[in-house]
Amino acid sequence: MSFSLTKKEKKVTPSISVERSSCQQCGGNGYMKSTPNCYHTCLECLGTGLIPHFSK
Repeated sequence: MSFSLTKKEKKVTPSISVERSSCQQCGGNGYMKSTPNCYHTCLECLGTGLIPHFSK
């Protein structure tokens, strides 16, 4: 059995358009400050800073 590293996989894109807006929880940063020297990834947007809004 052999594998080809040059073969590209097809990416499936949804037929629904996706609009994104800034995350209200972290202000669009993707992280939140919990103490003066400690930052945590925003769980609302999973660290991206953007929230998807699906529309048809």
